[in-house]
Amino acid sequence: MRRFFPKLIRFWNEDRSLTIMLLLLSLFIFVFVPLLSREKNGEIFIRIIYSTLLISGIFSVAGHKKYVRIVIIAAAVGMVGNWISSAEPNALTLVIHDLAAILFNCVFVLVILVKTFQAGEITYHRIEGSIIAYLLMGLIFAYAFQVVYLLDGATAFNNIEEPSLKEFLYFSFTSLTTMGYGDISPVHPIARSLANLEALIGQLYPAILIARLVSMEFEASSRRKGKV
Repeated sequence: MRRFFPKLIRFWNEDRSLTIMLLLLSLFIFVFVPLLSREKNGEIFIRIIYSTLLISGIFSVAGHKKYVRIVIIAAAVGMVGNWISSAEPNALTLVIHDLAAILFNCVFVLVILVKTFQAGEITYHRIEGSIIAYLLMGLIFAYAFQVVYLLDGATAFNNIEEPSLKEFLYFSFTSLTTMGYGDISPVHPIARSLANLEALIGQLYPAILIARLVSMEFEASSRRKGKV
């Protein structure tokens, strides 16, 4: 075990770990939550996958000492809240879980972006890192919308069938990508402000950060050609 954990931490701090994280996060957001959330066994499976994401997130920031404590605390609260909210699904436990998830994912996005834009060759793993950060932003806003709903009640949004993460993930990514089908709409002022902010981030993120990655690749390519 003493040899296993250092190897595991080393793996999650390498660029290749971004491929595994992207796969887990994509399955969680686009497959497991939408398709399995209505079944009891599916709910348990989703919570296991979510706990796995939290644990892998801790290992990912192990090399960044200034973030470790914040991530561990947020992940621990999120994990406990995740399972308690399953046994006692009331507004308090759900809000605590969602707030911990927001804090955890915000720090996680920061670490992923640091890892993505650090000095070195721009590989496809770095591109995956930028996609992970984008997906995490959608997840963060989904939890934020759920908090608004839990605190304000059913009047916070129009046409929410059930106050589940599935519904808020759907609304979050339609806002992030500015598709705006109009089937779910925010009513509460905070929900509207969050939707506007998310849409703005969805427009600026590809234009600024992805463009920065491309420019870094051009700079690295020019340096390599200059050495030849």
